[in-house]
Amino acid sequence: MNLKHLFISITCLACISGLQGQVTEATFGDISGRHIGPARMSGRISCIDAETGNPDVVWVGAAGGGVWKSINRGTTFKSVFDEYPQSVGTIAIDQNHPDTVWAGTGEVWTRNSVSIGTGIYKTTDGGAKWEHMGLSGSERIGRILIDPVNPDIVYAAVLGALWGDSDDRGVYKTTDGGKSWNKMLFVNPSSGCADMAMDPDDPSVIYASMWDFRRQAHTFRSGGPGSGLYRSADGGATWNKIHNGLPSGTLERIAVAVSPAKPHYLYALVESEKSALYRSSDRGSSWEKMSDQYMMGDRPFYYSLIVPDPTESERIYKPGTMLWVSTNGGKVFQSPSVTGGNYHSDTHALWVNPANNRFIYMGTDGGVYISEDKGNTWRFVESLPVSQFYHVSVDNASPYNVYGGLQDNGSWMGPSRKPGGITNSDWKNIGYGDGFYTYADQTEPDVVYSQYQGGRISRTNYRTGESKYIKPFPEEGVG
Repeated sequence: MNLKHLFISITCLACISGLQGQVTEATFGDISGRHIGPARMSGRISCIDAETGNPDVVWVGAAGGGVWKSINRGTTFKSVFDEYPQSVGTIAIDQNHPDTVWAGTGEVWTRNSVSIGTGIYKTTDGGAKWEHMGLSGSERIGRILIDPVNPDIVYAAVLGALWGDSDDRGVYKTTDGGKSWNKMLFVNPSSGCADMAMDPDDPSVIYASMWDFRRQAHTFRSGGPGSGLYRSADGGATWNKIHNGLPSGTLERIAVAVSPAKPHYLYALVESEKSALYRSSDRGSSWEKMSDQYMMGDRPFYYSLIVPDPTESERIYKPGTMLWVSTNGGKVFQSPSVTGGNYHSDTHALWVNPANNRFIYMGTDGGVYISEDKGNTWRFVESLPVSQFYHVSVDNASPYNVYGGLQDNGSWMGPSRKPGGITNSDWKNIGYGDGFYTYADQTEPDVVYSQYQGGRISRTNYRTGESKYIKPFPEEGVG
């Protein structure tokens, strides 16, 4: 059996095994995987946290690539979560004991291709070993808060199931370092906790947003009677809605954040009929609408995040399709990249150094970026290979080539083997956008067909670089 046929056989076997039972090491016997790349691009980043005392140490959670750690400001990364679910929703460092890190699995940027998790995990030795700490039915965890006074007290925001009801949703709390959990806030089986924040002056004050939502194959519902914003002043024992000044109609997804510079400032990014950013100057007792610019309603299912600057009380970041910043308390937002700081679109995670707010880590659909001038310019981290393949195929060459489409990182082709080994330069970009199905022409080996979002199809001759858009359209007057 040649290598191409072996590749196809393994793929088919994996599909069949997936229908009949779990794929294990025994499924393939002595056959082992071999890395062939690519690592020219990165992939979707769902969350970032860094040590406040040493920001060179940064932890990154990927949508489909697990947890990675760098100890040199992103120059190199090490994968530290390979044996556990690779879809990560949130990471939280115990800043007083930075070798202790919590990871909540299951991505919460709820597009139709997100994966699920199996609960919450903790390491106490900097990622060398992990322990599963429960919440197995959570599916998606979007925020973890650690009490800075007593690190055995931890809160977890469980968003929960994407495609159906679940009683596992809500806000959970442990007081014994994760050995046991109590559900502190639950609204209904269709409403999960989308976000949480802790008052830095009083860790018993917790804010939580609940989101009533449902994804189906043909549609997505955001909002319902279960959506709302809550505050607890007693560590989650009791909760009160804090809606005075928020929209009176149906609320949808809400992001919530406390200003570290002025803890009585509380921000809520509210998806509603007219999405807007609201600010409270009295810890949520009343609200003032600050901005309803178009980016406040930018795909909230995919970018519901607001990040106040840790030292400048009027500076706030709003990740979205692009990154936006306000310097007047949220009244007006504009791009921080004044001199053309390029980065991949679709921003999901942001960490601002509290000791030097010029330094920022940002996670996007295309990987991690670093700014040292408040987001004006960015440096791409080239050492994080977490791209997500939607589909792969092979051609009839010998050795055969592998083709694939990646989530928001185009379509690529590369060799299955090469004397001296495969390098990044051997991989060629042959398609655009969200790459999906990609196939080589069976009679013209230099021609490749690639699909991307919107049902678009292109034909590319990768030898000449010629590319043509070939999506079929109905004849004029038809349809």
